[in-house]
Amino acid sequence: MSGQLHSAPGFFAAYDAFGERRAGSPGDRASASWLRDLAEQAGASARLLPTPFARLTPGPARLETAAGILEGLPLFDGGLTGAEGIAGRLGPIGSAAEIGVAEMHPGAASLPGNAFARARAESRHQGLVIALRTRSDGLAPLNAHDQDHPFGPPVLQLAGHDAARLMALAEAGASARLVVQGTRAPDVSDSVRAELPGAGPNLVLLTPRTSWWTSTAERAGGILAWLAALRALAGAPRSRGVVALASCGHELGHFGARAAFDQEPELARESRLVIHLGANLGAAEDARLTVRSNVAGLAPAMAARLAAEGYPAEAIAAETGGKANGEAHEIEQRGGRYLSLIGSNPWFHAPEDRWPHSVDLPRAEAIARAVAALALAEAG
Repeated sequence: MSGQLHSAPGFFAAYDAFGERRAGSPGDRASASWLRDLAEQAGASARLLPTPFARLTPGPARLETAAGILEGLPLFDGGLTGAEGIAGRLGPIGSAAEIGVAEMHPGAASLPGNAFARARAESRHQGLVIALRTRSDGLAPLNAHDQDHPFGPPVLQLAGHDAARLMALAEAGASARLVVQGTRAPDVSDSVRAELPGAGPNLVLLTPRTSWWTSTAERAGGILAWLAALRALAGAPRSRGVVALASCGHELGHFGARAAFDQEPELARESRLVIHLGANLGAAEDARLTVRSNVAGLAPAMAARLAAEGYPAEAIAAETGGKANGEAHEIEQRGGRYLSLIGSNPWFHAPEDRWPHSVDLPRAEAIARAVAALALAEAG
């Protein structure tokens, strides 16, 4: 596929055409090379950063009941069963049933040590089944922060459209058999690292580039802004260098960002600023946008830039301090300075997040312009 980028609609269409870009998938590999080429066309020196990880290839994952079979995916950092599975009664998580059941939003595991991770660690159930709810109620997996060290009982993830049936079975205390299988093996994914020369400390542009499915509204808006800032910086006078990192493994514990910052710790700890372009930047139907920074005054200043570029001001929440989410969490943990943008998405983590219906182009373009303007100000 050509690396040429002529317009925002063309960019989103090209991004979407790669299909599933889960770490280690063919779409992941092809889109990494494509993005490296786009970074070079923007004027940067760019290369791939191969990053090893343990990949789970799902096997049979289903709940068998007298009323029928519900099929889904394993939790990627949870336990697995043998072919015989686990037999027992269904009941709410926390009950005495052998197999615990719950409904969840796919954002419930957005940070390490989240409530569901703690519940799994403390669980007395032999297995768990969760239905993930989104607007489309497709199968929207939870992120797997502990994919390097899986723990807890086997967990089956179901699409939201199975939730009513699942909860009715649990309420009735129905008998079931839970099968959650898969194979873990070494694999490699790639982050993209682009660079513009200059003095330090560097300005860092950071965005994730892999996801569970195609995830066009979830991920492509951040990458559009990443490229827009890189292009603007390449064509303007700068007093400092720029490093742009599009990291792999977002859905699996941020393993690409963690590996990059372990190799170059100064990027997280000593940079002028890390601009984190997180999830859902320009997703349709929900304009809510959180702008967060641990630098006093920077979040409200960025909110003003966004509004000046046409982003609806009433939808922006500017926050100073607090808990950073996504890859900004990696910067916060390492003591670096960050500004983070994260939006909302009715199709979050679901396979139905596709171009064109899940993207609001004017808002995505407003974010890209505001990010480019901030980057120029910070690198000038």
